[in-house]
Amino acid sequence: MSKVNPLFFALGIPVLVIVVLMAIVIPRFAGGGKFTDLSPFSVDDYRKDWATLQGNAYRFDCQIEKQLAYEEGKGRVLAVKPTDVARGAGRVPIFVPLAAGETFEVGQRFKCKVRVVRDLLVVEDLERF
Repeated sequence: MSKVNPLFFALGIPVLVIVVLMAIVIPRFAGGGKFTDLSPFSVDDYRKDWATLQGNAYRFDCQIEKQLAYEEGKGRVLAVKPTDVARGAGRVPIFVPLAAGETFEVGQRFKCKVRVVRDLLVVEDLERF
Protein backbone atom coordinates (compact mmCIF):
# COMPACT_ATOMS: atom_id res chain seq x y z
CA MET A 1 0.00 0.00 0.00
CA SER A 2 1.48 3.35 -1.01
CA LYS A 3 1.39 6.39 1.19
CA VAL A 4 0.10 9.73 -0.07
CA ASN A 5 2.76 12.37 0.08
CA PRO A 6 1.81 15.01 2.74
CA LEU A 7 3.07 17.68 0.34
CA PHE A 8 0.07 16.84 -1.87
CA PHE A 9 -2.32 17.84 0.92
CA ALA A 10 -0.26 20.85 1.97
CA LEU A 11 -0.28 22.35 -1.53
CA GLY A 12 -3.19 20.64 -3.29
CA ILE A 13 -6.03 21.56 -0.97
CA PRO A 14 -5.25 25.32 -0.78
CA VAL A 15 -4.85 25.47 -4.58
CA LEU A 16 -8.20 23.72 -5.01
CA VAL A 17 -9.89 26.16 -2.61
CA ILE A 18 -8.41 29.15 -4.48
CA VAL A 19 -9.58 27.82 -7.85
CA VAL A 20 -13.13 27.28 -6.56
CA LEU A 21 -13.26 30.76 -5.01
CA MET A 22 -12.00 32.35 -8.22
CA ALA A 23 -14.66 30.49 -10.20
CA ILE A 24 -17.30 32.06 -7.95
CA VAL A 25 -15.87 35.59 -7.52
CA ILE A 26 -14.50 36.47 -10.98
CA PRO A 27 -17.80 36.17 -12.89
CA ARG A 28 -19.50 38.32 -10.25
CA PHE A 29 -17.03 41.20 -10.71
CA ALA A 30 -16.68 40.81 -14.46
CA GLY A 31 -20.35 41.23 -15.36
CA GLY A 32 -23.40 42.71 -13.76
CA GLY A 33 -22.90 41.10 -10.36
CA LYS A 34 -25.99 39.32 -9.18
CA PHE A 35 -27.96 41.01 -11.97
CA THR A 36 -26.09 39.45 -14.91
CA ASP A 37 -29.24 37.78 -16.21
CA LEU A 38 -30.97 41.17 -16.72
CA SER A 39 -30.69 43.36 -19.81
CA PRO A 40 -28.77 46.60 -19.28
CA PHE A 41 -30.90 49.72 -18.85
CA SER A 42 -30.60 52.35 -21.59
CA VAL A 43 -31.20 55.95 -20.58
CA ASP A 44 -31.61 56.93 -24.23
CA ASP A 45 -34.39 54.37 -24.80
CA TYR A 46 -36.06 55.47 -21.56
CA ARG A 47 -36.06 59.11 -22.64
CA LYS A 48 -37.36 58.29 -26.13
CA ASP A 49 -40.34 56.22 -25.02
CA TRP A 50 -40.56 55.01 -21.43
CA ALA A 51 -43.96 53.41 -22.10
CA THR A 52 -42.35 50.62 -24.18
CA LEU A 53 -40.14 49.72 -21.20
CA GLN A 54 -42.98 49.75 -18.65
CA GLY A 55 -43.15 46.71 -16.39
CA ASN A 56 -39.73 45.37 -17.41
CA ALA A 57 -36.74 44.90 -15.09
CA TYR A 58 -33.23 45.96 -16.06
CA ARG A 59 -29.70 46.13 -14.67
CA PHE A 60 -28.67 49.75 -14.14
CA ASP A 61 -25.08 50.60 -13.23
CA CYS A 62 -25.17 54.12 -11.87
CA GLN A 63 -23.48 56.73 -9.72
CA ILE A 64 -25.35 58.95 -7.27
CA GLU A 65 -25.38 62.64 -8.14
CA LYS A 66 -27.85 64.06 -5.61
CA GLN A 67 -30.68 63.16 -3.27
CA LEU A 68 -33.81 64.85 -4.55
CA ALA A 69 -36.35 63.87 -1.89
CA TYR A 70 -36.86 61.73 1.18
CA GLU A 71 -40.26 60.59 2.40
CA GLU A 72 -40.32 59.18 5.93
CA GLY A 73 -41.51 55.58 5.89
CA LYS A 74 -41.48 55.29 2.08
CA GLY A 75 -38.02 55.91 0.66
CA ARG A 76 -36.01 58.42 -1.33
CA VAL A 77 -35.65 59.78 -4.82
CA LEU A 78 -32.07 60.01 -6.09
CA ALA A 79 -30.65 61.66 -9.18
CA VAL A 80 -28.18 59.22 -10.74
CA LYS A 81 -26.10 59.06 -13.88
CA PRO A 82 -25.16 55.88 -15.74
CA THR A 83 -21.57 54.72 -15.34
CA ASP A 84 -21.62 53.34 -18.89
CA VAL A 85 -21.90 56.42 -21.14
CA ALA A 86 -22.68 54.19 -24.13
CA ARG A 87 -26.09 53.51 -22.53
CA GLY A 88 -26.94 57.21 -22.42
CA ALA A 89 -25.78 60.32 -20.69
CA GLY A 90 -27.31 62.70 -18.21
CA ARG A 91 -29.14 62.27 -14.95
CA VAL A 92 -32.30 60.33 -14.30
CA PRO A 93 -34.33 60.02 -11.09
CA ILE A 94 -34.77 56.66 -9.38
CA PHE A 95 -36.96 55.76 -6.42
CA VAL A 96 -35.30 53.65 -3.72
CA PRO A 97 -37.82 52.15 -1.27
CA LEU A 98 -37.01 52.26 2.42
CA ALA A 99 -36.70 48.45 2.41
CA ALA A 100 -33.38 48.72 0.54
CA GLY A 101 -31.79 49.54 3.89
CA GLU A 102 -28.82 51.38 2.39
CA THR A 103 -27.24 54.71 3.15
CA PHE A 104 -26.43 56.82 0.14
CA GLU A 105 -23.74 59.42 -0.49
CA VAL A 106 -22.92 61.48 -3.55
CA GLY A 107 -20.41 59.66 -5.75
CA GLN A 108 -21.25 56.13 -4.62
CA ARG A 109 -21.72 53.62 -7.42
CA PHE A 110 -24.37 50.91 -7.47
CA LYS A 111 -25.56 48.06 -9.62
CA CYS A 112 -29.32 48.11 -9.40
CA LYS A 113 -32.22 46.00 -10.50
CA VAL A 114 -34.73 48.62 -11.63
CA ARG A 115 -38.28 48.18 -12.85
CA VAL A 116 -40.01 50.77 -15.00
CA VAL A 117 -43.33 51.55 -13.29
CA ARG A 118 -45.26 54.11 -15.27
CA ASP A 119 -42.67 56.84 -15.82
CA LEU A 120 -40.67 56.03 -12.67
CA LEU A 121 -37.61 53.83 -12.17
CA VAL A 122 -38.13 51.80 -8.99
CA VAL A 123 -35.13 50.02 -7.45
CA GLU A 124 -36.00 46.45 -6.48
CA ASP A 125 -32.51 45.40 -5.40
CA LEU A 126 -29.03 46.91 -5.39
CA GLU A 127 -25.40 46.32 -4.56
CA ARG A 128 -22.37 48.59 -4.31
CA PHE A 129 -19.44 48.23 -6.64
